[in-house]
Amino acid sequence: MGSPTDTEDVYVAVIRPKNAGSLNSREYRAKLYEILMIEVPVEGQKKKRKKVLLETKLQGEKDTAQEILDYVLESTKLVSPSNQGVKGKRVVRMKKFTLDGERTGREATLFLVPTAVKENAKNSYNTGSPVFYCFQDIMRVCSESSTHFSTVTARMLIALDKWLDEQHAQSHAISALFRPSPLERIKTNITNPAYATEAGQSENSLHMGYTALEIKSKMMALEKADMCIYNPLFGSDLQYTNRVDKVVINPYFGLGAPDYSKIQIPKREKWQRSMSSVMEDKERQWVDDFPLHRSACEGDTTLLSRLLDEGFSVNQLDNDQWAPIHYACWYGKVEATSMLLEKGKCNPNLLNGQLSSPLHFAAGGGHAEIVQILLTHSETDRHISDQQGRSPLDICEENKQNKWEETVTLLKDAVNKPYEKVRIYRMDGSYRSVELKHGNNNTVQQIMEGMRLSQETQQYFTIWICSENINLQLKPFHKPLQHIRDWAEIVSELTNLEPQRETPQLFLRRDVKLPLDVEKKIEEPLAILILFDEARYNLLKGFYPAPDAKLITLASLLLQIVYGNYESKKHKQGFLNEENLKSIVPITKVKSKAPHWTNRILHEYKSLSTSEGISKEMHHLQRMFLQNCWDIPTYGAAFFTGQIYTKGSSSSHKVIRVYVGVNIKGLHLLNLETKALLISLKFGCFMWQLGDADTCFQIHSIGNKMSFIVHTKQAGLVVKLLMKLSGQFTPNDRNVSERYGYG
Repeated sequence: MGSPTDTEDVYVAVIRPKNAGSLNSREYRAKLYEILMIEVPVEGQKKKRKKVLLETKLQGEKDTAQEILDYVLESTKLVSPSNQGVKGKRVVRMKKFTLDGERTGREATLFLVPTAVKENAKNSYNTGSPVFYCFQDIMRVCSESSTHFSTVTARMLIALDKWLDEQHAQSHAISALFRPSPLERIKTNITNPAYATEAGQSENSLHMGYTALEIKSKMMALEKADMCIYNPLFGSDLQYTNRVDKVVINPYFGLGAPDYSKIQIPKREKWQRSMSSVMEDKERQWVDDFPLHRSACEGDTTLLSRLLDEGFSVNQLDNDQWAPIHYACWYGKVEATSMLLEKGKCNPNLLNGQLSSPLHFAAGGGHAEIVQILLTHSETDRHISDQQGRSPLDICEENKQNKWEETVTLLKDAVNKPYEKVRIYRMDGSYRSVELKHGNNNTVQQIMEGMRLSQETQQYFTIWICSENINLQLKPFHKPLQHIRDWAEIVSELTNLEPQRETPQLFLRRDVKLPLDVEKKIEEPLAILILFDEARYNLLKGFYPAPDAKLITLASLLLQIVYGNYESKKHKQGFLNEENLKSIVPITKVKSKAPHWTNRILHEYKSLSTSEGISKEMHHLQRMFLQNCWDIPTYGAAFFTGQIYTKGSSSSHKVIRVYVGVNIKGLHLLNLETKALLISLKFGCFMWQLGDADTCFQIHSIGNKMSFIVHTKQAGLVVKLLMKLSGQFTPNDRNVSERYGYG
């Protein structure tokens, strides 16, 4: 970069990725980055502030890039750990922008400075100092007319957002942008002072007072080799793949030495067979090894149906990494494709080894009927891309085979078709409809992004799939609509319930892995409201067993939240009838104890209303409710069902059906009928062991030497969650819970 001869106005956009995974994404999302900005007061309005990019003037005394990097380093020392400042990797000149206001007619240049991935260390905050903000939050309110930014800053942010989007579309552009600078990649530098041409050239190298022989002996003592081969990719952060293309296993490995007397040496003419005969053998072997693939390829629906009945897998990949449906779609076998989807329940988005879907194959072959079948399937992802980022429409227009024009029309209509929506419920009964860009192929993470929650709020919640008697938390990569489709199978696998009586719905609920100390710091009203609704639901259903005094306090808080301040004429003794009590007291206490609590509840309600030291703002009252729930043993637990056996007499055993609650505190057993807390054990005070076939688990209390066995089909889920929340879980522990969550 050149050095200007005069002072030059420049703006500097310092950005950093939130994590290393952001650099490998081909899809640009503003939330993957943070940008450095300063808040300054709005001229003439003391209380209002606006955000601006870093701004300086180049003096032209040294290289432009170095001058900008030095400026960024100095500007960020006060807010970085140990006052080290933010070190930029390089300087990229973006474009010039026309200034406004007092500087109308002048231009300023925007420079981009990428820096290292966000660290866990907490930065200090100083008024007037730059701060990193989530780029997505900034862009949500950014426009040239926005009062949050100066006009020139808004134009620069919009240009930067567009530029980053373009860079993500180019292979290796983003990883190259954040690659360590050349100076960072130099590990050791030794300068022989005898050859130093400048006085400062030998700084940080060997001492100048040595003689030539001493210099030579010291340099010889350094590590050296006869030959040096430099890996040009080392330290470059360029993408690479470690995917295995093919695995060949010797079927005879480990069987011991063969009986050489039985080995027959083939005749010479067989050694000299042509390549065509070798290919024939391979084809014959393929037919024998993959009969389902062959029947799909040839469109033999009779054989295909019989093989499906015999249990052949529609997901099996052959040596070329193709599944049966890929052959059916490529060769235009309409009936075979329909049979694989309907009878074989094949995933319409099943990928081959090159990440191409059935829709890619059908579009590439110009098979309009098959494309129509796939597009009408509820789970087909219309926007799916292959390994090279190409859509089915791109493949169709490249190949131009058969009925490609008709196929193009179908694909374009499908892409422009409105997205289907799914309802995500909250525990208060309300819901939000989320668009499904990828159909039933949408993941939990994609649905969470469609919930339009702030970045901060998203981290406290996740998607659960729930029916009347079973609730499961899903992982970010799970596909909830496929779980809904398979719910009958899941219910049968995890319970003894009748699947047809369990209707699944998707809920936004508290992440069972959310630490309590993190929840205690939450201030955002929406997050507090969602947590309150879930806590209230669990309290009224009886899942939060607590002493009477605690339940009375929670009931008075609910009265204040629902009915507002206490009024003596309105809130009399008869006000708390059975119907009203059901909305503030656990269902298990309504008939047994609640009628005797009415005076105490009303008295505490009155005291709460008249207390001047307590804020009556809704989110403050909801937070007070949560504070009173935090010390309840089962707060935030995921509940499973099971049964334990106790000895009733010398010849019989009594069966007790229980809820098994697991949270960050430990394990808790509730009587399934009465919701009474039978036992509560904190982590560190008990041990567990998974039983045979994942149908039970044993608990051993260290303190009182008590042991018991819980029988449940959900034992694998319970133990996996116990391991996760106690810190014993490792990423390699993969079992049944990978399908359902909690890991």
